[in-house]
Amino acid sequence: MFHKDNLKLNINKLPTIIQKKIYILVWRNFWRNYVPLTAKVPSWYHRKITIEKIIFQSKLNNIHFLHLPFNTLPENKKWIMGCQCDFCLYYSNENEKTNHYVKQFCDSDYFQSIMPKSTQSDCNKQYYSDGNIIKFGYDPFCGSYYENDISFALRTNLLQLSFN
Repeated sequence: MFHKDNLKLNINKLPTIIQKKIYILVWRNFWRNYVPLTAKVPSWYHRKITIEKIIFQSKLNNIHFLHLPFNTLPENKKWIMGCQCDFCLYYSNENEKTNHYVKQFCDSDYFQSIMPKSTQSDCNKQYYSDGNIIKFGYDPFCGSYYENDISFALRTNLLQLSFN
């Protein structure tokens, strides 16, 4: 006398040995398909990888940290010397650019003095220490008349470098 809609009642009507076998089979099937939460890829992981790629490309192309897509809204961007993003490349006030480059050329701390202060990041420093390794950070002269010839040659691949 099994009921069509009541599975729990139907299982209770079975002998105890069969109930235990069903119990074991159900739990075996459950654990076969179960993936613990700690074994799954976190939901934020793909976004983290995307951001790391953007930061790597920005260091490669000398784009300032403030001009990355996740840091500043396009309408709030201001020209930053040395930045190679589209906004800064097509900035039209040549007099302002030249004045900033001359001031930076005369005073190597000028760029850091005009940028927002940050204790969490080395994005404004030309060189920074990562443990025992000194790494190149951001070049405020990039794309200007004052840019280092070797940096220009490596960035554009237009000049031939001679190695002795």
